Amino acid sequence: MPKNNPTVSFEYLRNYIEKWEWDDPLTGHHTVGYNAPADARHKQQVPFHIKYVTQQGVLEEGYCICLKAFPRVRQHMIKFVNSGEIRRINDYLVIEVDGTRFYSA
Repeated sequence: MPKNNPTVSFEYLRNYIEKWEWDDPLTGHHTVGYNAPADARHKQQVPFHIKYVTQQGVLEEGYCICLKAFPRVRQHMIKFVNSGEIRRINDYLVIEVDGTRFYSA
C-alpha cells in the first residue's frame, strides 16, 4: 500500500500562503499573484486552508489569511477568517496548506 508522502519543503511555504488577488487596471482582468501593482483595484489576500501543529502539540486547522511574514525566524502571523483570531505559527510545524503537504527536511 503506498504511503502518503509530503511533497514540498516548508521553505516554499511563502509561495502558498502569501497570495493576493486584484483587478488589473490595464487589462481589466482579475489576477492572482504575489506583488499587486500600486494602482490595482479590489486588492485583497487569497484565503487558504491550513493544518498545523501548535507548540503544545495540538493539531489545528482552519481557513485563514496571512497578515505578516517573519522569514528570519521562520514564522507567519495568520488570521482565521471565521473567528478573527490572530496567531503566530512556526513554519516547520505546518503540515498541509490547501492540500499540499510540507516536510521540514
